[in-house]
Amino acid sequence: MINIKNIGIVSSKFKEAEPSDARLMKKEISYVKVKEEFAEGLYKIEKSEFIDIVFHFHQSENYEMKTHTYSGDYKGVFATRSPKRPSAIGVTTVKLLERKGNTLKVTGLDAIDGTPVLDIKTGDTYLLQQNLEDINNERLKNDPRKDIMALILAKDTERLLLKAGQLHGHYCPGLAMGVMAATHAMNELKVNDSDGLEDLLAITETNNCLSDGVQFVTGCTFGNNALIFKDLGKTAFTLTKRDGKGIRIASRADAKEYMHKEKQAFTEEYARLVGEQDHSKERKENYKLNGIQAALHTLKLDFDKIFKVERIDVEIPEYAPSHESIICTKCSEPIMATRIVEKNKKPFCLECVGEAFGKLDGQGVHNN
Repeated sequence: MINIKNIGIVSSKFKEAEPSDARLMKKEISYVKVKEEFAEGLYKIEKSEFIDIVFHFHQSENYEMKTHTYSGDYKGVFATRSPKRPSAIGVTTVKLLERKGNTLKVTGLDAIDGTPVLDIKTGDTYLLQQNLEDINNERLKNDPRKDIMALILAKDTERLLLKAGQLHGHYCPGLAMGVMAATHAMNELKVNDSDGLEDLLAITETNNCLSDGVQFVTGCTFGNNALIFKDLGKTAFTLTKRDGKGIRIASRADAKEYMHKEKQAFTEEYARLVGEQDHSKERKENYKLNGIQAALHTLKLDFDKIFKVERIDVEIPEYAPSHESIICTKCSEPIMATRIVEKNKKPFCLECVGEAFGKLDGQGVHNN
């Protein structure tokens, strides 16, 4: 005996199964109201873009093992989406538009009004994503920044922000500022796919969130020797090609006040999480929720009220040299030749002999 619970009900403009066309039903908005006793199970469901609705074809009578489809094809019932089936169970992947309490607003649902809902699950798009990734991977092998450059040229800062969040780990106005500034600079300098391999240089004057937005959009990083760090503590960065003609973008003196008025909720959460070091689970959740809202809103603010832009001449460093590796006598680890210390004519790394070395952390650059 199988016991299946009815957890909710569908509300739709379509009142009868016949002659409703599922293709038309999917274009309309429907509502799924979950019973109060199961409402707690909806916690965080609004973070899912697609969900699966499992429901009962309660008006379905009889079934045939072979049936005609809308296109006129003749197939076995398990090769169709016919509502007339042995178990009378339907499953449809829908787009979740909104959640209000225990009611979900969706589109794409082919269930009539009053349909009993048996279950709700997050949509499993793994295979679809994998197929898309396989296609993208072939393209990225030839040009790893092709998609990013297309977004830069289109000035699609929202999609760039969402991608930059994968590097930064969360969303915040600082990351959005980095994406905005870098996208502006890339377009002003007319950077193209051929600019790279240290021919394009970014100079950041801070090690805060803005720098990650700059690194992602420009492609200039410490690893490819195209990112230069000036420990000035300024929310500013410069982008230049090797001709030394650069563009510097810095936050205005009154930018903080202007942005504070627009993102009050996030400012308060930031103060509690970072300033008061309140790392409770609830605080982190609120920070993330307000963070993405504040970041997306920042993109819509007046660029010229946040930043000042100036053309400057930049002193360009030589291309980064390649150094041989030498094995440390004590720890036996390979180290860059320029970082060795000789003791009794033997090479050692700075750490093994207790010598000071530069360190970059949240406090800036200092000797260890």
